[in-house]
Order: sequence, then structure tokens, then C-alpha cells
Amino acid sequence: MNMGILFGFLIYLVLLAYIGWWANRYTKTEDQYFVGGRKVHVLAATLSDKASDFSGWLMLGYPGAAFKSGLGAFWAAVGCFFGTLADYLLIGPRLRIYTGKFRAITVPDYLEARLKDDTKLIRILGALIIVIFMTAYVAAQFTAGGKTFAEGFGISDNMGIILTVIILTAYVITGGFFAVVWTDVVQAMFMLLTLIIVPFLALARVGGFGKATEIIAASNPTHLDPFGGATGWAALIFAIGYASWIVGYLGQPHIVTRYMSVEDPRKLRRPGIFISGIWTIIVLWGAFFTGFLGYAMYQTGILQVSDPEKVIPAMAVELMPSWLAGFVIAGIISAVMSTADSQLLVASSAIARDFYHKVLGKELGKRQMVNIARIVVTGIALVGLYFALTGNKVVYQMVATAWGGLAVGFGPILTLSLWWKRVTKEGGIIGMAYGLISEVILEAKIYGWAFNPDAPGFFGTLGQWFNAVPVFFINFFVTLFVIIVVSLLTKPSEEVIKLHDEIFRKVPIEKGGKTVMQARAKSQVENVAEFILATGLA
Repeated sequence: MNMGILFGFLIYLVLLAYIGWWANRYTKTEDQYFVGGRKVHVLAATLSDKASDFSGWLMLGYPGAAFKSGLGAFWAAVGCFFGTLADYLLIGPRLRIYTGKFRAITVPDYLEARLKDDTKLIRILGALIIVIFMTAYVAAQFTAGGKTFAEGFGISDNMGIILTVIILTAYVITGGFFAVVWTDVVQAMFMLLTLIIVPFLALARVGGFGKATEIIAASNPTHLDPFGGATGWAALIFAIGYASWIVGYLGQPHIVTRYMSVEDPRKLRRPGIFISGIWTIIVLWGAFFTGFLGYAMYQTGILQVSDPEKVIPAMAVELMPSWLAGFVIAGIISAVMSTADSQLLVASSAIARDFYHKVLGKELGKRQMVNIARIVVTGIALVGLYFALTGNKVVYQMVATAWGGLAVGFGPILTLSLWWKRVTKEGGIIGMAYGLISEVILEAKIYGWAFNPDAPGFFGTLGQWFNAVPVFFINFFVTLFVIIVVSLLTKPSEEVIKLHDEIFRKVPIEKGGKTVMQARAKSQVENVAEFILATGLA
């Protein structure tokens, strides 16, 4: 084991331990454990949001895709960037307003209150969606952590997975949401620095960008084609397949929970979009070019890597002094942990609060609920550990499967509930049930054998779509359609419509010498205190 790498990593580990200890002092109640008491500064919430979003997929899965596919993988960055903007424009501010009004702590909390569901079915369905797909997501993060430890410290993937689980679970149990947010802030900066430094070191080592493209063109010209060599419909399918991540952003509980925690909803637009947008552009650029240049280094023999998804840790060990490589390894582990900690917390809230407390009606003290949540975190981590040890260990595919299930299960109903007052609880129940069942079936590829991409005409095109475009992308719009149709056939609660109109109705205001229409929630406030008073936020 390289002692320099170990030294750099241990410094990072000590920093995490301190944050967990510090955060524990502010984690005494259920509200503080799950959403930080809704007192999180927008800078911390924004960086935590992006660190939770990009995970081991950014540091291992996406560079691995760029390594294997070249310029074509850039479409995934396009989808992620516009998905980030969609989240801040369509979900963030309105969700914070609504959840504050209802004093909702979890996404199922909000949906049940927003749709006036007294059957508990929305809460049960929401908890099932979270537990099933979030556990799969956590397993993907454990796998990513295992690969990073394996490449950096010369141990097996499985031993790396076990180390990841131990470190991660310990500080989530200790500190709850405050620990997650503030470790995410540190981790976001580690990720940023890693994805700025490594590509430039690779560029210098390979002899410049021109030299890199010459090497790649000689070995595999399709790596320099943004459509992977495809033309016509096949090119469009190729691009959509990579960019399809965009719809998933609207339904990720571990991301949108950050919006529920922020102190001032207005700042989710500005400066939230600015901070998040700049950070996203830089890290996606860095992750893509690291994988792209890593392929050139591999072709020249500079870099030896057995798994394309290990390209960043392999480059760090090859290009840097050992102690600095230790910090880079820590940056990659940061990406893994910053997502997995949030996912463990959301999954534990689904069981401890949404099911145990709300569905079963078990009345316990706030401190007892926190302790139950910590036990649940441990249980989910163990299940995730099992799947990580026994799964296919391809981070990109594992994340896509989990991302898709959450996207279809929550994205359509969450978006409609925030923007369409006519949506009904029946629409939500049927839509979420359809999303859960269909994603489990489709992701298991039970229907995959029915579509042959080599068939002639229409069926061949259909087969290409099915094999190249993630099923969640198409299924998202099918679920959206199901919810709209069912809502139009059923009657919404008058109380729900009245509340929506009261909060978001347009009123005339004077702005720049002109009269414009603006949402009441935005127009009738001058500062945070007045905003909270006007909307009933807590």
C-alpha cells in the first residue's frame, strides 16, 4: 500500500469526522435530522445539492463513458446541465414554499398534503419507490467507492466496498442532515479541484490536445464523432440516449430535499442558479475530458487501466506525487459519499417517518424517531452492501437504473403538483403506482426481447430506440400523460385549488415604471421575514 496516498486520504477522513462531530450538536430533533430545521444557507444548500447529484457517476461512471465512447458521451453533460436548470426553475422555489406551508419534511409528506390524500396510498407508494430505487442507488455508490479504493490502495473491489460502507454509514448516523450538508460542501470543493487539475495534467503528459486527437483518430475515429459514427435517425437516438438524464432531475428526492431545507426560497433562483450552473459546467467539462484524454493516454501506453471506470484514480496515481494522489482519491470518494449519504438519509426518512410514524401511526418522541432513523440507515446500508458485492459493478448502468426509477416515480407528479392546480390525488396514486410497477418491469428488461434493433423498417427503429434510449426517458412522459388523463377524469379538492391560487396567483405591481404581473408569493415581500410571514413558511 502506498503510504503517501494513505496519508493524503487520512487527512480528508479526519476532516469528515470533525464535521460529523460538530453537526451532531445541532441534531436533536426529527426536523433537524432530515431537513436541517429549514435553516440552511443557500450557498451550502446549492453546493450540497450538486455534490449529492453527481456522485460516483461523475467521477467514475461518466469518465468511463467518455473513455469508451469519446465525444458522443458529451451529450450526457448537455442533459445534466439543462436538467440542473430545470430543477431550479421548476421545482426548487415552489417546493420550498409549499413544504414550508405544510411543514413537510419528506417528499411523500408534501405530496400527501398537497393532494389531500387521506388514504395513505401516496405516502406508501412514495416510501416504496424511495426504498427500492434509493437502495439500488446506494449500492451503485458503494461500488464506485470500492473501485476507487481498489485502484488507489491496491486492494480488491469488494474490500473497497466494505470500507466505503463503514466510513459513510458512520458519519450519516452521527450527524444527520447537518453532517450531510456540510460534508457535501467540502466534498463539492474536492470534486471541483480534482476535475480541474487532472485534465490539465493529462493534457501536458499526452503532449497537448492536438496530439491527443491524433492518437485517438488513429486508434478509433468514431471517438471523435459526436454521434458515435451514427447518421440519420440513429444519430438522434444516440444523442437522446445520452442526454436523457435531463428528465430525471425533476424526481430525485435526495436532490430536491435540499430545496426544502434552504432558509430563503427566493435565493434558489439567484444566486442558486448561478452557483449551481457554474459548478456544473466546470465539473462536467473536467469529467468528460479526463475520460477522453485518458483514452489517448491508454492508447500510447502511458496509462494502464483494467476498467474504464477507474480512469481518474489511475491517472491520479500515474500523474501526481503520492500524497497529492491521496487527496484526489479523497475527492473521488467525496463524490461517492456526498450522494450516498443523502440517499441513505432520504431512504431512512421513507421508512422511519413516512411508513413507521405516519402510516402505522406509531407515536414516539422526536429523539426516538432520530434513533429509529439511524437504525434504518444501518439496515439500508447493509442491503446496499449486499447488492454492491453481488451486482454487475458497472457504475454508469447501476446509476441509470436507480435514477430512472426515481425519475418516473416522482418527477411527473412532483412537477404537476407544483404547477397545475387541477392535479388530483387519484392522478397521483395511479401515476405513482404505474411508475413504480412499470419501471421495475422495464428495467428488468422483461420486454426487451420483444424489440430487435436489426429488424427491418419500423420495428428495427423501435428496437434501436429501446436499446439506445434509457426506458425511463420514454416512461417519464407516459407517466405524465397517465396522471393528466386521470386528473381530468376526477375532481380535485376545492381546498387544494384555493391554496394554490392564494400562494401563486398573479398580481399587478409597479416595476421599472411599468405595471407587470408577478406571483403574489414573490411580489409582496421585501425581505426574508416578510416572505415567511406572507407565505406561512416555517
